[in-house]
Amino acid sequence: MAYQANRRENAKDMDEERNVQNNANNIRNAADVAIASKNPYAVAAGGAIKAADKLTGGKSSEIAGKALHNISKKSPMGKQLQKKSNEISESGLSDKAGKAAALKNKSGANNTPNQMKKNNSSENNESKLGGEGNNSLPSSLPNENSQEEEKPKRSPFGRKSFLNNDDNKNKEENGTLDGLFSGMNIKKIVIIAFPAFLVLFLILLVTMAIQSTFSRHSDSLGMTYAGGEEFKEYSDDSYESGDPKKIAFYDRVNEVVAEYLANGTQIDAIKVIAVYSILDSYGTSIDYDDMNKSAIKEIVEAMINNGVYDEETFKSNLATKILPKYIPGKDKEDYELMAGEVIEYVEEYNEMVGREEAEFSTCSTAGSCDYDIKGFYIKGKGNVSKKMTVSNLYVRLMQCGTGDGHDYGGTFGKPLDGEELVPFEKYILGVAYQEIGPTAPTEAIKAQMVAARSYILARHVDMGGWRTLKKEGNKWILQAAACTQDQVYCDPDKGCSSKDGQWSQVHSGSGHGTILKGPLAQNSPLRTHASQTSGEVLVNNKGYIVYTGYTSTEQNKMSSLAKNGLNYKQILLQVYNQGDRNYGATDISKGSCSTVTSTNCATSTGEFARWKQFGAPWSNVQMGSSGRNIGQIGCLVTSISMLIVKSKVPTTVNPFNPGTFVQTLNKNGGFDSGGNFIWGSVTSAAPKFKYQDKLDVSGLSRTDKLNTLKRLISQPNVYVVAEVKGNTGQHWVAVDSVNGDTINMLDPGSNATNMWKQYNWNNTSTFAYFRVS
Repeated sequence: MAYQANRRENAKDMDEERNVQNNANNIRNAADVAIASKNPYAVAAGGAIKAADKLTGGKSSEIAGKALHNISKKSPMGKQLQKKSNEISESGLSDKAGKAAALKNKSGANNTPNQMKKNNSSENNESKLGGEGNNSLPSSLPNENSQEEEKPKRSPFGRKSFLNNDDNKNKEENGTLDGLFSGMNIKKIVIIAFPAFLVLFLILLVTMAIQSTFSRHSDSLGMTYAGGEEFKEYSDDSYESGDPKKIAFYDRVNEVVAEYLANGTQIDAIKVIAVYSILDSYGTSIDYDDMNKSAIKEIVEAMINNGVYDEETFKSNLATKILPKYIPGKDKEDYELMAGEVIEYVEEYNEMVGREEAEFSTCSTAGSCDYDIKGFYIKGKGNVSKKMTVSNLYVRLMQCGTGDGHDYGGTFGKPLDGEELVPFEKYILGVAYQEIGPTAPTEAIKAQMVAARSYILARHVDMGGWRTLKKEGNKWILQAAACTQDQVYCDPDKGCSSKDGQWSQVHSGSGHGTILKGPLAQNSPLRTHASQTSGEVLVNNKGYIVYTGYTSTEQNKMSSLAKNGLNYKQILLQVYNQGDRNYGATDISKGSCSTVTSTNCATSTGEFARWKQFGAPWSNVQMGSSGRNIGQIGCLVTSISMLIVKSKVPTTVNPFNPGTFVQTLNKNGGFDSGGNFIWGSVTSAAPKFKYQDKLDVSGLSRTDKLNTLKRLISQPNVYVVAEVKGNTGQHWVAVDSVNGDTINMLDPGSNATNMWKQYNWNNTSTFAYFRVS
């Protein structure tokens, strides 16, 4: 019986997929038919679908097909409508009509409405100046050389019509089949293949689907615009609607997201909008004003588990906490269905605009910390004064010989074959990964990281010999055994393996016997915890680093205390102030930590890597005389400012951030009257950070774009910004690194880090690059 039930469910899924795909096919073809009809409303509907499909690679018509399927399920004649849609598509009639209409539209290309034409003056201006505001999308603003009567009409769907006023002269052709393809031999083909009532039927369905889909997502489209993700093809109307309550709501969401991001937690603002939309759809009395920062934070907290977004946690908290608060009196099953609708809303929106689920990176191991060491507390030796300033610290993994009754398979004092020097903060992450593991309570993991850092820094004082901490060239090198003789490190990016479990040397990667662990996920909470505790050591009342030895006994205590609600500092002070570990610990001290790029890490970390054009102290700083500010059009200057800090070049302003950068540019002719950035002006703020050139890659394949970028960043001291919206808008991001075919970015408009997962590769149009002299 279970097998039969499963078969029925699969059949149901297949029928639903069939319906959606047939609807999508009909909608694509009907879009061509609608445009050829010259009917203003039909042209607007068809043009909307064509533009949306161009942006999303065909996904928008599938979304509309799904919306149409949902409409048909709820309407009295829904089954008949869906059946007719399937017949039209599967018989080939839809394709014939669409092809005929497309040919007609192509032959009339010379009469293309102005709104579909390229705005040459805007294009030329952007090409010369690299602007990112007024010229970001030709269809979003009228050509400054155009006449008043050429301004676009508004469609009934709240979007810009693709109809030129001049086309009204063809109104006598509207509403009749003969008028669809007047003067063409293919008219007879269309009449035979596609009766008039079916043309009207599909145009009606397209209109319904577009209206349903776009109105449902009006707030999410406005949110992306407010947050710097300028899907202007959709979102100008939604954001610049004149509704101050709506805009204030978007701003509050961005502010909350920015606050969480500053603390290492990355949140997609669209998920907050999804909750509001679903609440609104159920007829609650909730308004934009009700979504104050406290309410928004409550929604954000419902998403988070161990410092990162977790979908199952989100759905559970929605069903048990958030939704019952605003919609009381429902059954458990109802709340679970509503929670599923929230997730579906986000997925539908991402598909509609060609935006995959943001892949956040919490990589936190590229940091470098300086330690101003006074001395160490060693059990049995007391306080040992040893003043040293340690910077640019790496770990050399060493072999392990015979000890503790075990033969570890190597020779003490020799480097472990095949291992590279490990950045110290990455080493601490790798130790926590292996020693306590990612499933331990959050505060226990943080306590383990501080203990591992304190222990290994003090180890050389207690043991001596080949265990050293000394300077070699421009690096400080700490030598530590790659086994339980010291502490076990597992490479978080490669995983680790050993010949005989814990009683042998542990190597990076999988080629040395038993695999102990695979690579650590880039969005693992451990990476966030490593960032939050970087540079921290346990000290006594003299400020000496405590030699925090540990075994499974101490690790179990850490986990137990964490489950009892203690934070990691409280845990450490308790563990290292009692019994055999009574070491007189009094506090946690933090070294001076900065961030640098590492090929072992997905993206740069640190304050500059989290800069955003919105929700920041500098968001309202005006850009030149344009009347617009960083929050509105500042993606390019924010991206460049991040690369300037990353490059570590000296600047003429201190402190340096996007706001002070723009203020300096304002004084030195950094913008034209439209707020477009003058590339060469960057040296007024960073004299050694010099603009080189822009490369137009809009017509290249994915592989060619990737290879072009690799060639650029492989050059010494070259830094690149990329324009990622193409003809669908304009948005710039900073390129951080390239790993394989993954482009890691620092995005001033979102929290995502994977450039081509967040933005369709086909829309990447330009690479502009700078060189540090």
